[in-house]
Amino acid sequence: MLQYTYQFLMEASTRMTITIVPNLSAAQRAAANQLVAAVEAHDHTYREPYLSNQFNFSLTMPSFFLAYRADQLIGLLSLYTDGGAGTMADVFVLVHPECRRQGVATALWQAAKPVLLADGYTEWEFITEQVFLADYPEFLARTGLQADPETEYQMAAAAAQFPMPKQSPGRIRPLRAADVAALVPLYTAAFADQTPAAARNYLMRAIPDDQTLTYVYVLNQQLVGSCAVDISGVSDYFFSLFISADYQNQGLGTDMVRQIMAVRSAAAPKAFTLGVETNNPAALHVYANAGFKKQTEVVYLICPKKNNH
Repeated sequence: MLQYTYQFLMEASTRMTITIVPNLSAAQRAAANQLVAAVEAHDHTYREPYLSNQFNFSLTMPSFFLAYRADQLIGLLSLYTDGGAGTMADVFVLVHPECRRQGVATALWQAAKPVLLADGYTEWEFITEQVFLADYPEFLARTGLQADPETEYQMAAAAAQFPMPKQSPGRIRPLRAADVAALVPLYTAAFADQTPAAARNYLMRAIPDDQTLTYVYVLNQQLVGSCAVDISGVSDYFFSLFISADYQNQGLGTDMVRQIMAVRSAAAPKAFTLGVETNNPAALHVYANAGFKKQTEVVYLICPKKNNH
């Protein structure tokens, strides 16, 4: 994939540059993780940005905007889109606690907004947490943003050595290209907003690489579920987890998660996190049984349409 970088030089008084890339280098990802850790320690937040564009609709659209002062990364904005022009874009912004109220977030958004508009995205939502809004009660009024009433919990399991479950009814293994055709109908049934073409594209991109691992769950030689794990961040983040409707309510989702936790904890001692809608008690039950606890409430901030252009 073609990689390219270009810079905006801000006013000399700010001594800040913004580097824009479609994907992060290893050094940029390491610096981003350091920034995430500094922000989380200061704000008592936990939601991490997705530091890969592997599942972005466009692999070439600039997805990461990095603000530097000298050689220090002081701000990061990431864009995520899972559909084409006209769909909603997710925007994640982080600014180092020592560099706030200095125009860093504004400069990042001024660089990112034209990119979205140029690619046909006219609606977006900013990702934050309830704890941040509680600590900064004036934030919504100052920015003109509105909180979406539908929120999600981020759940977490602390770093530990997790044992492989005993007497598992099925087993996990890495996703293979040959699995995609069988998984497409299961995936589209589990995620109603996905077309077969979009599901096929997503699953082909989900073939394990150095940033994302994807596992299938095999029961009696049949594929009945799947789960992806983003390993690029401070924690291992579970996403796109599903068990086929015909095999639900049998503990298979919990078993799949526990097996993945055992494999990953043996390879890398990191915490595990995942997101689940607050109004999805069935999923909350599955993850609680696997050892996850509620960590934070994630809120999506929406721009009134009149302010989107």
